[in-house]
Amino acid sequence: MKRNADEYGGLFTSHLVLDEPGRPDLYNQWFDFYFPGLDRFTIWNATIVSARKAFWDAAHELAYQRTAAMLTQAEYAAESIMEFEPAEVSNTGKILSYRLIERKELQYEQFDGLTFAEQWTKLESEIVREAPPTIHESFRLDRSYAYGIGLHVILDVDVIDRIAIEQAITQFREIGETDWQAANPVARERLPVVSEKEDLESINI
Repeated sequence: MKRNADEYGGLFTSHLVLDEPGRPDLYNQWFDFYFPGLDRFTIWNATIVSARKAFWDAAHELAYQRTAAMLTQAEYAAESIMEFEPAEVSNTGKILSYRLIERKELQYEQFDGLTFAEQWTKLESEIVREAPPTIHESFRLDRSYAYGIGLHVILDVDVIDRIAIEQAITQFREIGETDWQAANPVARERLPVVSEKEDLESINI
């Protein structure tokens, strides 16, 4: 961490680029980083997301579940099929690589003629506007990681930058480096009224 202190400030390190010049705030809604525990032996392998990003992820997953639930088992299985064909073949006839076969997306009567992807996108937008999921600031430990102890952080900030990450580390240490969830949810006015896809499409890069 000392080696990367000029880039990350000294409290944490990462393999990702932080505070990239010219990068829109909408692309700075999450970050992976590492920092030592108070015992100086534990390595926290952390992912931090903004409340906005957590909200979008929750709406995205909920829309997928609801869309999938509208299909029969056979229809859902058909949506999951991936077929490949040889892409490169050696002079001796050995297949060196494969490519995914593009298939025509199926349209469904229960989706009013929309495809699975179109219905998923439609429901996601509706959920964001009409039935927004509840998001809490939180710290959640994950001991399944091979390197260090996993830590999932949700923080109500406009952008994930060095200040936000340092704030999260300080708060995590103050609560005793344990699981925690805020008593009150993030205020609705702090969360988006459009889906992540819609918001990203509005950016002209």
